[in-house]
Amino acid sequence: MKSVYQNWNMDAELPLEIYRISNLSFYPHFHNELEFVYVERGDIIVGVNEEKRRLQAGDMVICCSNDIHYYESKDLESETFMLIFKPELIGAAKTWPVDFRFESPYIDSTQPEFSRIGDLLRQMFQENEDARTGYPMYIKSYLLELFGTLCRYLPTVPFDRSSSQRFESKRAKIHRIISFIEANYAMDLSVEMMSERFEMNPSHFCRSFKKAIGMNFKTYLNTIRVLMAEHQLVNTDSSITDIALECGFGSIRTFNRVYKELKGCSPSDTRSSFQ
Repeated sequence: MKSVYQNWNMDAELPLEIYRISNLSFYPHFHNELEFVYVERGDIIVGVNEEKRRLQAGDMVICCSNDIHYYESKDLESETFMLIFKPELIGAAKTWPVDFRFESPYIDSTQPEFSRIGDLLRQMFQENEDARTGYPMYIKSYLLELFGTLCRYLPTVPFDRSSSQRFESKRAKIHRIISFIEANYAMDLSVEMMSERFEMNPSHFCRSFKKAIGMNFKTYLNTIRVLMAEHQLVNTDSSITDIALECGFGSIRTFNRVYKELKGCSPSDTRSSFQ
């Protein structure tokens, strides 16, 4: 399972997906596609780059190309719309935005300029569900109105070349760290090894990682391992012990403990629920 640069299975004519999701949770990741989330009901924790907030009904968040973002719904209930699409749909060649950034990715539900966005998403969702003649054009028109509204009313900061280079250099290192962990999660990874590989002081590595990801290195590593284990539990007949070892856990006891902490149930419960 690859989360970095998600390979969304998007239609060539309409490279866009829109979902209605209950209790959205997803670990820190990034991709070129733009991602917009609208909270229709309840509460959800959302992190974007180095900022984390609790959003309530009516609140929104925009994740631009390559922003590191994640969602948490533990002990919370929510209903959200999630919109994901390729930048080309709003006229961008590869990533968006290029010459500016939003002061904050979070959008307050009390701002009257954004009051129509919820309706736009509901209309997009329904058009996508019904798939009637001409629906791609209707969806594109709603999308352009939504992002035109953001560009007009959401405060922005211009990106000069020097500030852009500093920002991208800092973010690129975190991207490389995330990609390395995802590719090597089964190895015996440690803060010391990661710090040496990415030429960082261990304490600086820990601070930078937690600030960017919203969780410490060990928790993130265990999250990746548990997700990979869950995939095998559901889709293979491998023994739980073999899965634990293949996913980087030193013992079945540690695997069971960590899995239950992160998923709220045991590995055997997960397997039995899909049989």
